[in-house]
Amino acid sequence: MASHHAPSVQQILQECRYSQIPMTKTQVKNVISHFGDLKPAREVFTFPNGTQKHLLCLNGTIPVPYRGNVYNIPVAIYVLDNHPASAPFCFVRPTANMQVRPSQNVDVSGRVYLPYLNEWRQNSHDLTSLVQIMSVVFGDVPPVVATPSSHRGFQNSTPPYPHAGHGHPRGPPSTSYQPANPPYPMANQSHPPYPVSPQMGYPNTPYPVSVQPHQPMIPYPPDMSKQQQISDDMIKASLMSAVNDKLKRRMKDACSQADSELSSLKQTESELRSRQEQIKVIMSKLENELTQVDSNIAILSEKNEEMKVKIDETEGKQEELDVDEVVFPSTPLYKQILDSFAEEQAIEDTIFYLGEALRKGSVDLDSFLKHVRSLSRQQFIVSSTLKKARHTANLTDVF
Repeated sequence: MASHHAPSVQQILQECRYSQIPMTKTQVKNVISHFGDLKPAREVFTFPNGTQKHLLCLNGTIPVPYRGNVYNIPVAIYVLDNHPASAPFCFVRPTANMQVRPSQNVDVSGRVYLPYLNEWRQNSHDLTSLVQIMSVVFGDVPPVVATPSSHRGFQNSTPPYPHAGHGHPRGPPSTSYQPANPPYPMANQSHPPYPVSPQMGYPNTPYPVSVQPHQPMIPYPPDMSKQQQISDDMIKASLMSAVNDKLKRRMKDACSQADSELSSLKQTESELRSRQEQIKVIMSKLENELTQVDSNIAILSEKNEEMKVKIDETEGKQEELDVDEVVFPSTPLYKQILDSFAEEQAIEDTIFYLGEALRKGSVDLDSFLKHVRSLSRQQFIVSSTLKKARHTANLTDVF
């Protein structure tokens, strides 16, 4: 039941604990701005499986063009608490002098079925577009018809018949009273005559079974007042506004996606430029090394040619080479180092062979000790001279 103090949309959404209040509030305000007769209210909604919940309901009328006139059709749109994740429940609420006209899009209880509801998507569907589609669909097949005035209080009276201009055949008078359908949904309302899925109460089949009415039908009302009519320009402006809003949302999503991709591409470009600089440094080092290698190859080739010339000259001479003349130091210091090293090695070899002679018995112990003592003293002096000469020549001391 609607509240008497007419709470705001924000208050209803908070009291009913909606999960996405900002987005739901925006869509509700948009549809109210386009269709001023729709009023928000808090009502108890009974799902097809019997559960009840307080929901925001948009009650009022929507303009429907039919055969050159615009009629106000009463509807009720129940917005679920997880909107816009799930599609709303839509109903036609006939007044006392109306009754529901079942069709492919409306069942006998007044519930509305549309492909737009079956294909509902959070990011591409909204309430304004839903009401605009309902207006267009109801313009093809009106969801309500006028109830003859004689049916209101007299059961066996003869009802009036439609005008001939409406194209309905004249038939015999009805002898049974059929009351107008009450507002839907209600807690004690029977379930619709078709299977219901356990999810959000949606039917397993996309449309209900079409039921033919028993009495003649005419669109309600045939002589609508001008105050209730809405011009085609307003409908066109409403549709253009909805399309514009949808295009803006899609453009915003596309721009957001493009910005994200552009940011990723910029980061990739920065990494590629950094790698490019590293590759340039590596290439520069490789070019320097290749230049150095080419230079070394040229030097080795030149030295190889010189060696070949020397070998040819040496092979042509029959005289033997003097090792002492071939190896000749360039300075007196280096000559002193060479002589000291050679003398030290000679002393070491002499001591070794004296030890071998002692082992074989060729030299007695006293002679061995005497010569070893003398050679060791001389070896010490030579070794000291060698170290001092190497230090003076700035050579690495490996001894």
